[in-house]
Order: sequence, then structure tokens, then C-alpha cells
Amino acid sequence: MKVAKSEYALSIGEVSRLLHVSPGILRIWEREGLITPERTKGRHRVYRQQHVRRLRKVIRLYYNERLNPAAIRRELGRSPEPSVEDSYVDEKLGEKLRMLRKQRKMTLVQTAESSGLSPSFISALERGNTGVSMEALFRLGEALRTTLPTLKGEELPPAKRRFVPTDQRPRFVTEDKSVIIEDIISKPAGIEAEISHIAPGGHSNGIWSHKGQEFVYVLSGHLSLWLEPDEDYELKTGDTLYFHSHLMHRWKNNSDETTVVLWVNAFLPEYAQVRSESEETGRISAPVDED
Repeated sequence: MKVAKSEYALSIGEVSRLLHVSPGILRIWEREGLITPERTKGRHRVYRQQHVRRLRKVIRLYYNERLNPAAIRRELGRSPEPSVEDSYVDEKLGEKLRMLRKQRKMTLVQTAESSGLSPSFISALERGNTGVSMEALFRLGEALRTTLPTLKGEELPPAKRRFVPTDQRPRFVTEDKSVIIEDIISKPAGIEAEISHIAPGGHSNGIWSHKGQEFVYVLSGHLSLWLEPDEDYELKTGDTLYFHSHLMHRWKNNSDETTVVLWVNAFLPEYAQVRSESEETGRISAPVDED
């Protein structure tokens, strides 16, 4: 990996010695979404200046102020850099992302602010110089007001958006084919609906958080879903789950059979959004009308 002279790159062992924390705790914090180092082509972790600065804040909040990982995420926000572990590379993806960004008349900085990713990462992705995780793709899709299947494929013409036959659904397939996501609303507006086919061991490739509200219905199989601050759900065929999507969440198929899940994501009405964001404090206030 080529590193600019003005910036250093450290291994997990070097960061461990520098900050006086064990490699094990660094890996735990990575799984909890507190830090997301870069990855080399050989899958080795690389920590840069911004990662070390963030880790110093995590250490202060974790050890001095005794905050748990969920509270630290609320304090610091998402880790700014995506991991390319379990990444998906598509030569046409960068071109599609640039085209969609231009269509939305969004700059790299605006897209970065909306997605929580860095402008340099998005630029490298558009040029085809890096891989991307499913979680980072989801965040880009939300920022560009589209879905994973549309990011990886072609939008249907307007005449075919109302009725979509089973064999014509836009699909997103991970590189290892462990997760297949099908749009069942081909041009979402205030609502998105998808069917996911999750092979044994298939997972969300990260901890997700986004706007709106989410409804999960397991059509067949078994799905393990974690929801912050510390809620674990084991959903089986016929089970449903509803939650506000701004809560951090991740999922995995821990069973020996393919799981099929219906996901519905919808934007919250303004008052409901204010209410959901106020639930943690117990204070609920309605939006103020402006003259």
C-alpha cells in the first residue's frame, strides 16, 4: 500500500503499543463500530492518523467516563472510514455511482456528509481504486436516494415500475453470493421494500444505522438480529420485528438453511422522527410551526 509522506500507516500491533490497549480490545471496538481501519489487499488492518485520533477519544470515553459502546457511538457518531473486509468490487460500480451523484447534482463533499463516508473514499470508489463493503454501499444508496440493487444494476423504465414480475426484480448479489437482495418496489420514494435471501453464515457486513423506521418479517428460516443498546432477537419463520432505523443494528443467519426475509424501510413523519429521537431522554416535543 502506497502511503503519502505526510501520513503514517500503523499495524494493529503498533497501535496497541502506542495507545497501551490490547489488540483484542481493538478488534472488539471494530466489531462494535467504534473504529473502522482500512484494509490492505492481504486483509491486514491499517490505522492512519484519523484512526489514532478517534481511538484516543474512544479510550477516554470507555475507560475514564465508563461509557458503553452504544453510548460512545452516540457521542462520536459513526466511524468515518469503511472497512473493505468482505468487500465487493465491480468495475461498473464506480461509473454508476458517479452518474447517480451527478444526476442528483451532489458534490463529493455533499455525498460524504450525507453518507457518513469520507470524500477521498468515495472518490477512490468512483475511480475503481478500492473495494467497498455492503454496509458502505447501503449508506451510499441512502445518500443518493436509491437502493442496493439499483446501485449494482439498472433502473427499470418508468412503464415497468408499477408492476414488477418476479424474474425482473433488480437484484444485488454479494461477491460470495451469501446475500441476495431483491427490490420489490422498483422505484422507492417514501418507502422501500426488499426480499433478502441470506445463505448460512451470511451477515450484514457491519453495524448499520440510517433514517426512518424498519419492519422485518421472516418468510422462512432463522435470523439473528442485534439492536442497540443491548437487545438480541432470534427470529424464526413468521416472526416480525419493528424498530426505529437510527438505532445501530446488525444481522446474521446462524442457521444451516437459507433465510428469506421481507424488509420494509420507510421515512418517519416529522413528528414521529422528533419523538423517536427524544425517546432516549424521555422528553418529547412536537415540531415548531414556522410562520
